[in-house]
Amino acid sequence: MKCAKCSKDFPDNSWVKGETYEGIDYHHNPPEFLMDNWEGEIIPLCRKCHKELHYEIKKILNDIAKTLKFVNSEYWVIQKMSLAQKKIAFVRVFEYTKEWIKNGNSK
Repeated sequence: MKCAKCSKDFPDNSWVKGETYEGIDYHHNPPEFLMDNWEGEIIPLCRKCHKELHYEIKKILNDIAKTLKFVNSEYWVIQKMSLAQKKIAFVRVFEYTKEWIKNGNSK
């Protein structure tokens, strides 16, 4: 299976819990935590790219929530958001993810 961001190819079932870090994760766009009844797309990303994307998502969420100090937990940032902020986050994260993947190889 190929990562949608960096195009690195991984054999199916290459990840083994507790043994290997590399493998394909399935990213939900928008992330499941932004919706009660999730609807969206599932994007195959390697672990490195998936982790990088979620770090960027945390920055977006902190910006929307207007946190005074960076909170490194999507869950806790979402808990501090109003319903209006969650709706804004849904759109921004969805659009950012599409653009991020389209821009090709990660750093």
